[in-house]
Amino acid sequence: MTDCDRTAERLAAYADGSLPPPEWADVDRHLQACPPCRKAASQEHGACSLVRARAAELRAQPLPPGLRSRCEALAREHARNPVSRWRARLVPVAATAIVLVFAGTAILSLATRRSNTLLAAQLTADHSRCFSQFVTPDARGLDAREVEADLANRFGWDLHVPPGVDAEGVRLVHARRCLYADGRIPHILYRVNGHDVSLFMIEGVARGEAEVTAFGHRSRIWTRGGTTFVLVASEGAGELASLVRYVRQQAR
Repeated sequence: MTDCDRTAERLAAYADGSLPPPEWADVDRHLQACPPCRKAASQEHGACSLVRARAAELRAQPLPPGLRSRCEALAREHARNPVSRWRARLVPVAATAIVLVFAGTAILSLATRRSNTLLAAQLTADHSRCFSQFVTPDARGLDAREVEADLANRFGWDLHVPPGVDAEGVRLVHARRCLYADGRIPHILYRVNGHDVSLFMIEGVARGEAEVTAFGHRSRIWTRGGTTFVLVASEGAGELASLVRYVRQQAR
């Protein structure tokens, strides 16, 4: 396991202050020398702060179905093996929420289905983490049909993945699944004129159309045919209108 892997496993506990002092110091030393991990830690701190800031609002909202039992199962697994790799696979914000819930604080995870702000924050954290961990600066463009076949083989998803368009500066660079509420969702990663852009698809969830800013990123949210689509890009990516139109025409 690399130093970055070991650091990723401990970022949630580092951000909420629950790491033992020797481990905290070890993570801190690594962050001083590693810009990508330092960026991930900044996202983690922001997520933790957002959850605490919205505590009163979150306490008034019901837990999504199955979330409490899933959190309890993860907590039991963590108790058996505190440094197991499940921490690295958790959405950073969800991990923060679990720590807070099982510390006795009645806070929901950012998976709550009733707040576009929380949805955008969770998916922005996923966007940043996945690009830093799985996409290199020189990542080659992928064929959308091959990506669809791979997602179908690995996860059983029947998806239409919007292809890259060289003339528009849109390059499809990766596809994976990420944690959301009590399940996992498709995460399609693009490079658009040099900027990182994510498309998330949440089946069976309907939301009103919205544009939300979280952690220096903009999220465009819309629903079609029983699936909610969320497009995430940094504020520095410029105008998203043409990209949103293209994705809305293609994604289904």
